[in-house]
Amino acid sequence: MNENNRPTGRQKRIGTGTGNVNRRGRGLNTGPVGKSGGYSDRAKGAGANRKSGSGRSYGSSGGYGSFGGYSSGGRGKSSGCSKYLTILIFILAIGFYIYNNFGGGSGNSTPANNLQTGMSSSSNYIDKGEYPVVTTVSELAREKRTVLKGNGEDTATVMVYMCGTDLESKWGMATADLQEMLNAEISDNVNIIVETGGTLKWQNKTINSKTNQRYKVTKNGLKLIEDNLGKKSMVDPDTLSDFIKYCKANYPADRYMLILWDHGGGSISGYGYDQHYPNNTMKLDEIATALKKGGCVFDLIGFDACLMATLETAIVLEPYADYMIASEEVEPGIGWYYTGWITSLSKNTSIETIDLGKKLIDDYVKEVKVKTPSSQATLSLIDLAELKGTIPPSFSKFAKSIGTLVNKNEYKTVSNARANTKEFAKSSKINQIDLIHFADNLGTDEGKALAKALRGCIKYNRTSKNITNAYGLSIFFPYGNLSKMNSMLDTYEEIGMDKEYSKCIKSFASVSAGGQIVSSGSNNMLDVLLDSFLDGYSNSNQSTGSAALELLLEEFLKSGNYGRITGAEDNSLGWLDIDLMRSSIEYYNDNRFDPAALKITNKDGQRVLSLSEEQWGLVQQMKLNVFIDDGEGFIDLGLDNVYEFDDDGDLIMEFDGTWLALNGNIVSYYMVSDDRSGDTYSTKGRIPALLNGQLVDIIVVFDNENPYGKVLGAQIRYDTKTETETLAKGLIDIAAGDKIDFLCDYYTYEGEYIDTFFLGEQYTATGKWEIENLHLGDRDYKMTYRITDIYDNKYWTPSITN
Repeated sequence: MNENNRPTGRQKRIGTGTGNVNRRGRGLNTGPVGKSGGYSDRAKGAGANRKSGSGRSYGSSGGYGSFGGYSSGGRGKSSGCSKYLTILIFILAIGFYIYNNFGGGSGNSTPANNLQTGMSSSSNYIDKGEYPVVTTVSELAREKRTVLKGNGEDTATVMVYMCGTDLESKWGMATADLQEMLNAEISDNVNIIVETGGTLKWQNKTINSKTNQRYKVTKNGLKLIEDNLGKKSMVDPDTLSDFIKYCKANYPADRYMLILWDHGGGSISGYGYDQHYPNNTMKLDEIATALKKGGCVFDLIGFDACLMATLETAIVLEPYADYMIASEEVEPGIGWYYTGWITSLSKNTSIETIDLGKKLIDDYVKEVKVKTPSSQATLSLIDLAELKGTIPPSFSKFAKSIGTLVNKNEYKTVSNARANTKEFAKSSKINQIDLIHFADNLGTDEGKALAKALRGCIKYNRTSKNITNAYGLSIFFPYGNLSKMNSMLDTYEEIGMDKEYSKCIKSFASVSAGGQIVSSGSNNMLDVLLDSFLDGYSNSNQSTGSAALELLLEEFLKSGNYGRITGAEDNSLGWLDIDLMRSSIEYYNDNRFDPAALKITNKDGQRVLSLSEEQWGLVQQMKLNVFIDDGEGFIDLGLDNVYEFDDDGDLIMEFDGTWLALNGNIVSYYMVSDDRSGDTYSTKGRIPALLNGQLVDIIVVFDNENPYGKVLGAQIRYDTKTETETLAKGLIDIAAGDKIDFLCDYYTYEGEYIDTFFLGEQYTATGKWEIENLHLGDRDYKMTYRITDIYDNKYWTPSITN
C-alpha cells in the first residue's frame, strides 16, 4: 500500500447524546448555500450508482455552484443500448457568493482629530520569532527610480485612496484606520493625503458620504482640502489617476507612496468595491491605466486589501514603482496598523523602504495576533526592480517546462503539484495559488530556479502561525473551474504577461477539459450521461476504449457549444487546443478513474471499498457526503473529510451515524481547504447560517493547536451578481446573545433542489463553542464518499443506508 495515495482526514471527537436534524420554517429563497456536490450532483454524476443499479436516473437541478452562480436544470438518462453515444448534456455551474467578513466594531461619530473611540492603540505584544530580511540585490535588478537624499533630508507624500465601502458603513473600519493615522507622529516633511468615497455612510461626523473628498492628515487632525469632488466611482481608473495627479502637483516630494484601501479580488477581479457603483471593480489593466495617466513614479505601492500579492499585480505595478506590499490571503478586518510605520517615516524620512516595509508588516502581524488572534495574516514586500531584472527569464522557462510536461503526457505530474499547492480563497474558485510552493512542488530544475529567483525578490514576508505555505507571491493557475480562463487571458494580453505562461495554462486547461468531457463524473462545467457507453467500455479492451473515448470527444467538438467550458459568450473555441485534446486520447484512457471499480465488498465483517494503487493514484480529494431522509426528501448535511482505512489500504465503508455539531446543534458543514506541510496541517470548513438575519458562513478550522476544531468567526456572503466579486476583509465576531439560524439545502428524492431551510431550532450564541460529532438518532440516511480525480471530476461511491 502506498500511503501517499490515500487522503488524510481531520480528527473528530464523538460526543454523547443526539442532535436535532429537522428542517424548520418555509423555504428561504436564497438559492443553495452548499457547494456543488449536493444530492443533485451526486445523482447525475455517480457512475458507480448507475452501473450497480442501486440508483435512479436523476435529472440535474438548477442551483449555485461553489458559493453561487446558477446552473441550468435538465433531465435525462442515456437511452438504450446504442453502441455510439450521441447525447451530451452540458451543465454550467459557474458563479459564486464571494464573501468575507469583518472583525472590529464601528466607531462613534466624533470630531475630526478623534475619529473614533474604543479602539486599542498599538499593543505591547512582542513576537520573539526570527524572520529574515533579504537585503542582497541581484546584479540583474534595474536601477531604483526613487533615489533618496539620505540623512532625513527627504520629503514624502503618502497617497491613501480610501474606498470606504461596507467596511466603513457597517463597521467603521476606514474611520479606525484614519484614527490610527492621526495617532501617529507626523513630520512636516511627510504629507498624508486621503481621498474618501465609495461608502453609503461614514461612521464619523467629519467625512461626507454623498461626495468624494480629499483630506490631509496632520498632527492637528484631518484638514479638508477638497470639499466636493462629486460622487465619483472609486473603481473608475480616472478617479484614481486624478487623485495621483493632484497629489503630485500640490504636494511634490522626494518619495511617493500609494495605498489602495478597500476589498480586493486578486488577479481576476482586481481592486475595489464602491457601494454607490456596485458589481464593478478596477481590473489589473485598469489599474495600469490609472498609474500611467497619473504620471507619478512611486517608491512604494501597497494594497490594504485582500489577495493582491500576485505576480500579475507586480507586473502591473513595476513600471511605476520600486516596491509593492500586499497580502496573498484574505486580510483580517482590522487591516494594516498605520500609527507605527507613519511615525517611523516621520522620524526618518530617509528610512530605507525595506526597513519601512518591515516595520509595517511586523506591526500588522502583531496587531492581528492581539486583536483578532483567530485570523490568518500574510503580508509581503516585493522588490519590483529586482523582479523586473530576474524573474522574466526564469518564469518563461518555468512556464515552457510546464507546457512540455503537459504535451509529453505528464499532465498528472502538473495536476498533482497544483492540487497540493497552497490555494487562496479556494471556495471562491479564483484559482490563485502560491507560486513558490507550486514551483517547489513541481520539483523540476526550472521550478527550483524560479523559486530561488522569487525568494530573492521577496524582501520580507510574514505570516501568522495558523497559515502554511504562503511565501509571498501567488498566481492564477486554472484547475477545475475553467470559466474564468477567457477573461484572465484577456487581462494577460493587456498587462503584457509572458506568452509562454499563457500557452502553458491553455495546454493544461485543454487537457483538463478533455478529461472532463470523456469522463462519467460530475464536475463544475458539464455532465455527460454515459450509462450505455460505459457499459460497453468497461467490458472492452484498451484499444476499443480509446476509440470510444475518441468518439465521445469528437461528438463534443461537433456540438460547437464550447462556451460552457471556455467562458466565451460567443461559444467560440477560444483557448481550447483541440489538437492537444485529440492527441491525449491514449493518455485519458491510461489515466482515467474507473467508476466501475466503486464497488463495496465485505471483508472481515465490515464493508470496504478496495481500489488498485493506480486508481488511488488518480484520487486527489475525498469527502464524506451524508443526506438525511425526512420522509419527504433529503436534507444535505454537507461534505466532510473524515474517513478511515484498514491495514490493506481499503476505505472502510461503515458509518457511525454521527455528524458535526456546534454546541449540540447538528449543522451543515462543508470542508473548504486542507493545507499540509510536513506535520503541520490546517483544515478549514464553513457552516451556512443566518447571523442576526445576515447570510454568512461560520468558519471552523481544525489544526495542530485545535485538532477537534475552533470557530474563527463568520464571513459575509456577497451576491456576486448585485454586489461585488471582490473579497471582504476579515471575520465577524460571534458574540454572546447573537441569534443564529443554521441552514441546510433540501432535495427531492429525484435529486432536484427544492429550497434552503433552517436546520434545527434558532440558537442564541454564548460566546463559547464546543465542536463535536453527535449521533443522528434513528433518522434514515444515505452515506456516500465523493471522490475527485486529477481532472476535477467528481464520483460518488454506492450509498450506505441504515
